[in-house]
Amino acid sequence: MKDWYLAKPARDRMIILAVAFLALVTMLYVLVWHPMSTRMEQRQQNIVNAETNLEYMLEGQARIRAAGGGASQQQLTSDKAPYLLVDELIRKAGIKLPERVEPTGKDGARVQFSEVEFDKLVAVIAELERYGLNVSTMNISRKSNGIVSARFNMERG
Repeated sequence: MKDWYLAKPARDRMIILAVAFLALVTMLYVLVWHPMSTRMEQRQQNIVNAETNLEYMLEGQARIRAAGGGASQQQLTSDKAPYLLVDELIRKAGIKLPERVEPTGKDGARVQFSEVEFDKLVAVIAELERYGLNVSTMNISRKSNGIVSARFNMERG
């Protein structure tokens, strides 16, 4: 390869070096710079989305507190199984029925919504807490303004 290069006239060698340099710069851009900058932009957008969701959740918390939600309310009792109580309160609140309400153990219930109004869901969960059920796990994803998908487990405390 070296002999081939040295056999070329000086002008051709300059062109070969220029093309090799451009190829190297292009490879660095395609393999290093562009993926890094794209990932950085995605992470910045994820941060913005997370901050927006946090603000939305904090507004919901403030509305719940303003509506009188909290530990100061009277505790209620029920001898129903948790999954039946969850189902009853969801129906009573007028929420579209969840895709899944199933028992977990003898004192728990697993609930899954693909779309539900956030405000109504929080009100139902607050009511369930008055019956002594606590959220053990919860996963909420924002779908649109005021609408979320939610999966959560409630367990008797």
